[in-house]
Amino acid sequence: MATARSAVRTALLKEHCRKFSTPRCRTYSGCWNSTMNPQRSEVAMSELRSIPVILLGLGNVGSTLLHQILETRQEVARRRGVRLTPIALADVSGLIADPNGLSEEILRAALQTVSQGRFLEALGDIQPLANVTSLLRPGVLLADLTASPKTMPTLYAALEANSGLVLANKIPLAAPWDKARPLFEYPALRYEVTVGAGLPVIATLHYLLDTGDQVIAIEGCLSGTLGYLCAELERGVPYSQAVKQARALGYTEPNPRDDLSGKDVARKALILARTAGWTLEEHDLSVEPLYPSTLENVSAEEFMQALPALDEAYAARFQQARTEGKTLRYVAQVGPQGGKVGLVAVPQDTPLGALRGPANFISLRTRRYDEVPLVISGPGAGRAVTAAGVLWDLIELGQRTGIA
Repeated sequence: MATARSAVRTALLKEHCRKFSTPRCRTYSGCWNSTMNPQRSEVAMSELRSIPVILLGLGNVGSTLLHQILETRQEVARRRGVRLTPIALADVSGLIADPNGLSEEILRAALQTVSQGRFLEALGDIQPLANVTSLLRPGVLLADLTASPKTMPTLYAALEANSGLVLANKIPLAAPWDKARPLFEYPALRYEVTVGAGLPVIATLHYLLDTGDQVIAIEGCLSGTLGYLCAELERGVPYSQAVKQARALGYTEPNPRDDLSGKDVARKALILARTAGWTLEEHDLSVEPLYPSTLENVSAEEFMQALPALDEAYAARFQQARTEGKTLRYVAQVGPQGGKVGLVAVPQDTPLGALRGPANFISLRTRRYDEVPLVISGPGAGRAVTAAGVLWDLIELGQRTGIA
């Protein structure tokens, strides 16, 4: 009987591995499974699959991702049987590309160049950004690591070419629904890091929906930057100083106003809503910015210089909450009909009130998780955890049948 069960299990594993084309492991003869077996073996070089990757954007996340790709190659190959091969890097100055794969020498030179605050054009042999579309084809993975709406035509071109898409850029997914819908409906899309950095928020939502659950409401602190800011204000740090510290630590978006305006949190709330099946638009969310409208159109330097004038007002708001046994957190609340984003007074002894630093907290109330919502919490900012989330998306997407 045991022998029969073993034979059935072996057959099932072989079928699983044949379907998903995972690399060989040592437990079962002829088995192609490494992800289900904790005792993984080295994958022969002849069995490695090269995954062509295009990186759009070499800012904080993009450069960290490139570094992680280079430093984890052997481990990824050993565990997953794939090798991520950058064939193109792009920034605002242009594109460097080689359809056969950029050499490690060039990749490390690119990292050194951007670490010095220079653009890729400093390396020479730069191509127009428009040339990136000529590299798109089935099997190629395109990662949008920018914070720009200008990548939308390239993303649409990737859809047409049946290339895989990984997004760290929230803007395309938070665009008007008629523009974002083709992305959400594209089967070869992953966008885990758009909400919660490296936390499995999107994956959890997909798990709930794919198993027949229904999302009722979503609430949480979705910005590591604003979580850090609120925690610092709670400690008595002046508003202007807390913003400068967050910027120096790399917690903010390239333009800090994207965080302080609440727009970045609103985009995340919109992405969560659309993932849950609610086709909301930006105007369905009310948003409270953390600066006056008079600072909306000034330069970045003028904006930073004007922040000390807000110190007293925010200190008073946090002090008032403290006298009531509460604190302030920047919270997103969204449901099928809309939502709101802004500062909310919460008791200090609640999970939201106890958040510290750049931690995120997401509460998913569903038909199954109604009385006690499903909660996801952890670091929600930082270039390393965000880049690692993109790396995971690339690896997972690259291993799908028909993509790699």
